[in-house]
Order: sequence, then structure tokens, then C-alpha cells
Amino acid sequence: MRTNTLRLMVLAFLSVFLLVSGCGLGCKEPRLTWSELLSELMNSDRVARLDSPGSSIITSYDPSGGNEDYNHFLRKGPEGWVVLADLKGPGYISRFWFTGADEEGTHRVRFYFDGERKPSIDMTLAEFCGGTAPFLPPLATYENYCWFNLYPLPYAKRLVVMTQEGGYKPDGWPRIFYQINYTALEKSQCVKSYAGPQSPEEDALLKTVRAYWERGLANVDASRCRAVATSVVVGAGASVDLEKIVGPAVIRRLQVTPDFSALPSASARERILQDVVLRLQWDDSGADSVEAPLGDFFGSVWRRLRYDSMYFGMTGSTFESRFPMPFQKSGRLRFDNQGTQPVALSVALEVEPLASFTNAWGYFHAAWSRTGPQDLGRPHSILQTQGEGKYVGCLLAELSLDRSWWILEGDETMYVDGETRPSWHGTGLEDYFNGGWYYQNALARPLNGLAFKTFFRILQYRLHMMDPVRFDRSFSMSFERGPDNASHGWMQSMAYYYLSRPAPAAFSTGATAQREPPKDPLAEATIMTDLTNYERFGDYRGASDHIDFFLEQHPAFPFAPVLRLRKMAYIEQLEGFDKARPLYEQFIASETNALALEQARLLLWFHEDPSHAILSLYSTAKSRALIDGQDICGVENPESAKFVGVKLPPGPHSLALYTLWSRYPNWIQAYLRTHSTNLATDMSWKMQFKPSGSWSAVSYDDSAWSSIPGIGVKGPPEEPFIWLTPNAFVDMQSQALGLRAGDSLWPDKRGYYVFRKNFALP
Repeated sequence: MRTNTLRLMVLAFLSVFLLVSGCGLGCKEPRLTWSELLSELMNSDRVARLDSPGSSIITSYDPSGGNEDYNHFLRKGPEGWVVLADLKGPGYISRFWFTGADEEGTHRVRFYFDGERKPSIDMTLAEFCGGTAPFLPPLATYENYCWFNLYPLPYAKRLVVMTQEGGYKPDGWPRIFYQINYTALEKSQCVKSYAGPQSPEEDALLKTVRAYWERGLANVDASRCRAVATSVVVGAGASVDLEKIVGPAVIRRLQVTPDFSALPSASARERILQDVVLRLQWDDSGADSVEAPLGDFFGSVWRRLRYDSMYFGMTGSTFESRFPMPFQKSGRLRFDNQGTQPVALSVALEVEPLASFTNAWGYFHAAWSRTGPQDLGRPHSILQTQGEGKYVGCLLAELSLDRSWWILEGDETMYVDGETRPSWHGTGLEDYFNGGWYYQNALARPLNGLAFKTFFRILQYRLHMMDPVRFDRSFSMSFERGPDNASHGWMQSMAYYYLSRPAPAAFSTGATAQREPPKDPLAEATIMTDLTNYERFGDYRGASDHIDFFLEQHPAFPFAPVLRLRKMAYIEQLEGFDKARPLYEQFIASETNALALEQARLLLWFHEDPSHAILSLYSTAKSRALIDGQDICGVENPESAKFVGVKLPPGPHSLALYTLWSRYPNWIQAYLRTHSTNLATDMSWKMQFKPSGSWSAVSYDDSAWSSIPGIGVKGPPEEPFIWLTPNAFVDMQSQALGLRAGDSLWPDKRGYYVFRKNFALP
């Protein structure tokens, strides 16, 4: 009896020990640890490996099929709490996305690991998504109006995720939208559950991971690679095959540099992005596993866009892909020029030889797809493919013809291996791309980004390095064309995926006429938001090129002189004032347009004395700007900003913005350009309702004033205001946030708010 009791006690102790330590009785050593998963965040080869696990998703999508994709939870939790996910281990979460609560991020989340009573993670959204170690940017943050955290969270036996309930206010607020990507591992896999950093080595690893993601580019070790470079001219209507690359090997980097200067016009330079088709074949299969317009493949849809993701982008005149492209026998590149102009291309590759090729590698594929207003009633297909493989991301451009963002309300669905109901059902198009509420402004991150946004045209991407979707027999993905597939517009996409053997790309690019960039009916109205998009990426060359393209397309545009002056301002930005000064002077001597002349003289005046500065003010409401107690200017026009020259001596100064209430969408935006520093409205400013005292004076103490909630407004401008009168002042709107005091902060919508910032000039 005593022996049996002792045996039972030992078994009970072992069971508890193994549960706490994160190992089941049948699990295989070594254990998967948090450190190993963190290291995988730097393993850019992961996308190409078919031996890495796939992921699944839990979301708040509307099970009725409607558009109310919020406040749908797994079950009720303790009072005031709801359960978002109850995951059985072993496994790990790879992505947490959330929106619909307060912008300050006070809404709380809890993560209970392996049956614990007290959650290991009990934080506000602001803490969990960028505000508290170890969950720091860039992998965890609040941007484009959503919270997300991409740090992997492993669990051995079970993980329960809870949040404070929503829907208790009028109209269902807080409206809790959420998505949780997770990977379920084999039951035999031994996992050590998340417990936070446990050593100096893990702290150092976290810093290394964050630094890698700040850089944001896939690793390419040139010392292990053989460089292959060639230059070709692809004649109009002709094709060129490059020399076959012998395997086994991996193409680590592919760069293509067109000679844009040899093309006769700005329109022709943009047109080759669709006219030239890139094709890639593997192992002499005879099948084009990649078939894509040149620009789309590298992330530039309809126009050149200089930005970088982890796996593709553009720098200068060079397009670059860093998707690992392994093959066993051979790789072959081909360029088809379906246009009317010859195109000169410089092509460079970094090829890493392999000692052997194993089935753990997948073959890279890319498929292009386009649908238009004629497809009303049908979703846009991103990918339909057969065989074994994994989907690793897409790029999607849209142009709505309904003059609204309603097209973004469509959900994505993914069907795996012949499912009759999708195992992946999203909550809205921009949610899939780690955005929300029709996005704020353009940005580029390693695995997701908003490469372009204007009214009502958009380009976004997402890459699934840690959360790919695996399939054994078939895969299908599509986006609704808005709710009920009822939105008129164009959708154009690239899908990136790997298969166990080479196969033809899922869709054909068709004839060049089928890839003609769609006409944008609002192109003239949105020229300024087009230019601010380029500026947000520091792409002044791209902005200048776009002015050339725009003026070719719209030669009678009434503000053409102002745009020509802005081109000169881009030259100043890129090459310095000495280069731009004679251009400004010649412009003033020959131009007759009053607005353009006024702005040209202000640009020259700015450089006459180090004390000269330029102030811009832009607001929907009646507003005024005051510097050091002096009233400088006022505005009340959502369609035009005001620019004023001011003189500022060295020393301390204050800029205060006074604004009355106006109906949503309302904003106030300011930018002060000086010779030593620039001051822009951002979230570091202070705000106060009807402050007392001399609040515009330099000596005024604003330490008790409130911080500004949120991350600023969309744009500005923000729809329904889409027109902004063109001006020549580079960066003075793209680099400043629009600020807003929400309606809840205005007592009966009377009185005024003041936004304030102190600064000093040397």
C-alpha cells in the first residue's frame, strides 16, 4: 500500500512538473522555446520551406454573412470579459490584431497559459502593442488605426485569450474587431510556454530582432552567392531569354533596372510596368511558374513606387525581389515586351549554390489577377492553385469608381484542400493588411504596408513569413468586391506562393490591352494627395516624375504653373538651393500665373535671410496661428492651405493654433519651415479647451495641458473633402499630422481649442 501510494505521488509530481515545464508525457525533445521562435523572425528562408508549419485564424467575422464583423466572441468569460480564443496545445500565436476600442488603448487583454489562474499577460492594448517590454515596436504597435502584435507566443497545453467586453454603448460600441493567427503543432512536439525574457541572452536577442525588423529586408549573404549580371534590349513585340542557371541553387536576389531615360515620355516610362512581362521557369518544366507584369511583381502597380518590404521593392531605378527561389535542376528568366517601344534592361542576380536539393524546399510561384467593374457580383480571385504548397502573401491595388471606400468593406476568404466552408474568414479588406477604418496614410513595413493611398485608389500588401497557409491538394483565396460584391471598381493583385513542384502560374496576364491602367476619374482632384504619398516615403524624384506624367495626361490643368514650380522645389530638395535658384528666377521672369508667382517669390524670399521662415496653416474650421503671441494668419477652408512668410530671431519661441468646432471630418494642420529646424503638428503637441492666461506667449506654462489622443487624422484632406489646391511647398503637408479634438471633448460644440508647441532656434 505504501509503495503504491508513493508511486502515485511520484506520478502526480511528474505530471505537474511536466505540465508546468511545458512538456507532455509523450512530447519529443528538444523543446520549442520562445527564443527559437524569436529567431525565426529573422529567418527569411522560412517562406520557401515546406517543412515549416502553416497557420490558422480566429476572427470576429459576422457568421450571418452580413457586414457587422465585430463583437462576435467565442463565449462569455468572467463578468465584464469575453473569450476570443481557447487554443489547445502545443502551438503558438503568430499575430494578434485588434481595433474598435478607444484610441488611447486602455482596453485590456489577458493571456492564460496552460490553465494558470493568474494570466501571464494582463495588459492594456497600449502596453501589449508597443508600449511595454518585451512587446516593443516595430513588431508591436498602433498604426493605421489598429493595434497589432507580431511577437510569437508559444503554449504547451492551452492558451485562452480574453478581452474586456464590447457592445455596451449605443450603436454597439466598443465594436471589437479582432484576428488571431495561430499555429497548431503536432501533439508530439514539446513546447515551452511563454514566460517573458528569462535571461540577458533573451534580452539581447529581442534587441537583435527589433534591429532586423527596423532594417526590414530579407537576408542576402553575397559571400555565399555567385553574381550573375547581364544587359539586354527587348524589342517591341519581342522576347528575350536569359542564360539558364544550373542547379541545385537558390536565387537570393533578383534586380531589374530598366533604362527609363531612353523612353520618349513620362507616360511611356510608366507604361512599361504593364507592357513588360516577367516569366520564370524551374527545372525545364516548360511551365511559367511566374507570369507577371514587371511593375506588379516588384510592388509597383500602375506607377513606379519607391519603397521596400522584406521581399520586394524599388530603389532608384532598380526593382528588387528577395524572395528565396530554390530549384533542383535549372532556372530560366524571360522578358516579353508587349509594348510599342524597345526596352533596355540591366538584370542582376545573386545565386547561392546548394550541395543538394531536398523536398523541404518549395518552388517559387507568382500569379497576377485583375478584375473590373464588369465583374460586379463576383469576388476578386487572388489565387486558385492545385498541389501541395503554401500561400505566403499578396499585393492588391484597387480603384473604386463609386467615390467611396465601401469597396474596402469586403472580407477575404481562403479555402484549403476542397473545403466547402472557408477555414479563413476575415473581417474587412484593410484588416487583412494590418490596417483599419480605411487606413490613415501610406507606410511600408517588412510584412505589411500601404504603399499608396489617395481618393479612391489604394495599394496594399501583406506577407506571411510566420503565418503561411499550408495546403496539400488545393488552395483558393478571394476578396469580396465590397459587401455583396456590389462595389464598382478595379482590383489588381499579385499572389506569392510555393509549390512542391513547378506548375504554371495560376492566371495568365493576357494581352497588353487587358493590363491597360484604368482611368481614374478623380485624377485631377487628387494630384496633391498623390504627391504627398511620394513625399511620405522621401521619394521626391518619384513625385517630380509623377508631375511630368500628370501634365502629359492633363495638359489643360489650370494649376499647371504651380506644379511646374513644385518640380523646381523638388530639385531644391534633391540638389540644393544653388541648383534651384536660377530656375526660380527664370520662372518669375516668364510666368504670368498670379498664384504661382506669389509662391515662387516666397520660396526665394525664404533664402534671403536666415531669420526668414514659412508657416503653413490648413483647417476645416475657423482657425488662427499665433507665434510668440503675434497673430500670423487665419484659415477656414478644407480645400486650401495658407502659406505665410515670417521672421524669427534665434531663441525660444511658441506656436499656438486656435480652432473652433466644425463637423467631422475636421482637422487643423501646421508646418513651420526654418533654416535650422522644421516644426510640424504631431502627437507631441499639447491641447487645451478654452485655456486661461496668455497661452500664445513664449513664457506660458502648458505643462498641465492634455496630450493629444490617438495618432492624428487621415490625410488631410479626408473625404468628402478630396480637393486640395496645388501649391509649391514640399513636405509642408506630407510631414505634418492633422490634429483633431473629438466631439466628446467639446462641451456643446462651443468654445475653442488651442494646440501648442514650444521650440527654439539656434
